[in-house]
Amino acid sequence: MNVAEQDYRIWKNDNFVVESSITVPLWNKELINDFHNNLSKVLYNIYKKSNLNSSNSKNFISLCFSGDEKIIELNNSFKKINTATNVLSFPSQLKSSNKLFLGDIIFSIETISKEAQRDNKSINNHLIHLFIHGVLHLLGYDHDTDEQAERMENLEIAILKTLNINNPYD
Repeated sequence: MNVAEQDYRIWKNDNFVVESSITVPLWNKELINDFHNNLSKVLYNIYKKSNLNSSNSKNFISLCFSGDEKIIELNNSFKKINTATNVLSFPSQLKSSNKLFLGDIIFSIETISKEAQRDNKSINNHLIHLFIHGVLHLLGYDHDTDEQAERMENLEIAILKTLNINNPYD
């Protein structure tokens, strides 16, 4: 893929810097614009409802809006699973005095679109849910046990409710 097929965006507020790489031929520009327009509200609600502390540190997140081909490659390389998924999160432990790189989140538009259609959801709402899910993974939440899954899902549901998005687990 050549550089002309990529779009790079940086979004900032007082607590976050989000850097995005978008595989342009796969992602609808309107969907990406809507997502970026909602970032302030989404991150505010994640910040308020999660275990992020209220220090003066900046939290950095790297996003990659890609497709099944890239997701399969990463899923196979890092998790030894040779299949597509909607989102992958890679937490980081890089810290400095006033900056914290939370990690990387990679989305697959093909899988997200199929799931949204299957579940009769808007792609935008599904993407926001998966972003919240990915950020919570970066913050240390997981769903390996029933107890962990319930804790993480309840937090996702609470954040989504503040955004007027229905419970995705119903």
